[in-house]
Amino acid sequence: MASSFGWLDNDDEQKRRMLEVVELFREQGTIDELGIGSIRDTLANAMFPGTSTLHTRLRYVLFLPWLMREASHKRNPGEMSAEFRNLQYRLIDSLLAGGETEGVMGNVARKNLKRLPSDVYWTALRSWGLVDAISPDAYYRKLSDFRALKQRTAEPDDADAFRTIPSDGIDAYLPARDGDLLRRVEFALAPHEEEYLSARIAAQTHGTLLAWLVINEPSNVSGPDAAQFPWELAHTADLPADLAEVVEHSRRFSVVAHGASLVYNLALARKAGRDDAAENHAESLSRWQDGSGPRDAGTWDRTAWWALVARHNPQLRATTRDFIERWLDIAGSGEDLTGSAQALRLVENRERQIKGSRARFVNQSALDRWSGASGLGRLDFRWGNSVAHLRDLYAARTAA
Repeated sequence: MASSFGWLDNDDEQKRRMLEVVELFREQGTIDELGIGSIRDTLANAMFPGTSTLHTRLRYVLFLPWLMREASHKRNPGEMSAEFRNLQYRLIDSLLAGGETEGVMGNVARKNLKRLPSDVYWTALRSWGLVDAISPDAYYRKLSDFRALKQRTAEPDDADAFRTIPSDGIDAYLPARDGDLLRRVEFALAPHEEEYLSARIAAQTHGTLLAWLVINEPSNVSGPDAAQFPWELAHTADLPADLAEVVEHSRRFSVVAHGASLVYNLALARKAGRDDAAENHAESLSRWQDGSGPRDAGTWDRTAWWALVARHNPQLRATTRDFIERWLDIAGSGEDLTGSAQALRLVENRERQIKGSRARFVNQSALDRWSGASGLGRLDFRWGNSVAHLRDLYAARTAA
């Protein structure tokens, strides 16, 4: 019998999360070979809540509520949901007609697009307070119930009497859309849209790096010298102490995790007998050792680090923590990692722990399919997607 994910249809939130995870791990550089994705996501959520590696442009978080209301004229929740999907396909052509090319979801796939913007941006819509339903389908069910309740609720004799009818699930202060959204539209935010989104995001994510950056624009978010990581931003010295701590711990984790990935790839290349790949990975690992890697590992305040992780993710697996602890001991020891037997054993045992019989170190077929490099992208904790949203906000302010 063929396997399926039919059970997901009964839980909108789990279905959305599962699809997002599946898509995430198709992307180059995001592969979690050593099982550290839970820590990566913990730090990303702490700094940039609501964001996703699948995000492109910020105005989608306005497009979607506008289209949701456009579709709400249909008779029942099923028809509303179907119309909402259709409107998202029409939005592709509208953006292309508006001259947009970069960041248009579905600009190639068009009607064959499987992952709709609503699938990708729903977490942002909820986290930033633009909607309160767990999914579009849930929103339309709630809207249908809301309308039925409204019809059954008698108008009070006193015009000033308090009304108890709930909202429809979309923020009441959402800006009205300008023009025909389904004929020609652009990603550029209007000044009043920027003001709304800046206020909403800063309020809903208060105390995070995202909220701070919405209010405080660094000088190096664009151009040839633009920051590639959050710790490269100008004016980080101005960050509040708690945010500076999160950024510094994230920097160190990005550095030390990269070293572990280099050891993993070097060990695999040697096992596979791929001399060219082994030589390249050994050179990269040597450069890592000559840089800040061993120092960052050896001087890290681990008590403060694990306290930070626990505050944001109390459910972290003990095996993941143990792997990181052992890697920090090895990486900070001063040993030459290009020939370290204990480093090799650590990454091999870790892969076998999380993959079992599918691990490349024990599965020849999986090793033969290995491309020669895997999981080597430096962790930026969704900075690339978050800064794209910030640039949209900043650009609207400049144009105002």
